[in-house]
Amino acid sequence: MNEQDLKRAFETVVVASSPPPSMDPGRALDAARKARSKRRSSIVGALVAVLVVGVGLGSAFALNPKAATEYMTGAGPSSSSSWPGEWPDGQTDRTAKNGPQADRATKLLEELKGVVPAGYDAPQLKYQDPTYSGGDMQRTQGQVRSNKGEVPEVWEYMAETPVRKDGKVGWLLVQSSTPNSQLPTEPCALAKSFWGMGGQCQVLDVKGLKVGVVQNNTSDRDQFDKWAAYRANDGQVVTIAQDDKYLGGGYPELDAPVFTEQQLAELATDPRFRVGS
Repeated sequence: MNEQDLKRAFETVVVASSPPPSMDPGRALDAARKARSKRRSSIVGALVAVLVVGVGLGSAFALNPKAATEYMTGAGPSSSSSWPGEWPDGQTDRTAKNGPQADRATKLLEELKGVVPAGYDAPQLKYQDPTYSGGDMQRTQGQVRSNKGEVPEVWEYMAETPVRKDGKVGWLLVQSSTPNSQLPTEPCALAKSFWGMGGQCQVLDVKGLKVGVVQNNTSDRDQFDKWAAYRANDGQVVTIAQDDKYLGGGYPELDAPVFTEQQLAELATDPRFRVGS
């Protein structure tokens, strides 16, 4: 099980009484269990087991940031007092299935597809791994990260797509968060906090802006191999991640990375990925 799956598993426990998120974490969990090493599987399995029996429920809620320093323009309701029920905007769990929050995630996907370089395309493909039941590999998600009663609300948006060249397929993802005071401010600490994956980090300069860029060199990885994270002056955080293969896709992996470290850093600072700006 990788860090993305752990993150989704925690969130599933938090909203256990609600329908599952649109990103279909159950399918991802099944595939990741097969891909991950026995050691990590046992560790993560223990953590999830603790959450299921309720002992570690506080740890699950700890993954949902408590507050933010300032609210991103147009990112959502002005305060949690606008929530008519347990979740905002009539949602049945943390994930927005439709409406403006879901639309912002869709916008992220269009922006991500728009930066794919010449020689590549970003098609909607189906998983070839039977564990994934032929689901879509191009996906989006918008979810509220804060809890009811916390002001301002913190929203997180994610979009991912296959990138294809000569029949070989890699993976691109963008994650954008409204201002979140729970995230680190130092560039490398911020980048290494992405899904808890760690890795070797360097700080790159993009026209005076400092960006943390991580290279994951673990041989048994089943997550991204490079990503860049940037915190804007207004507190919004953008992370751009890539991998030469798409986990569970079942396609041959790319011969080379889509972007260099410097290019990833430049993309992370691109205002188009700060949703609502």
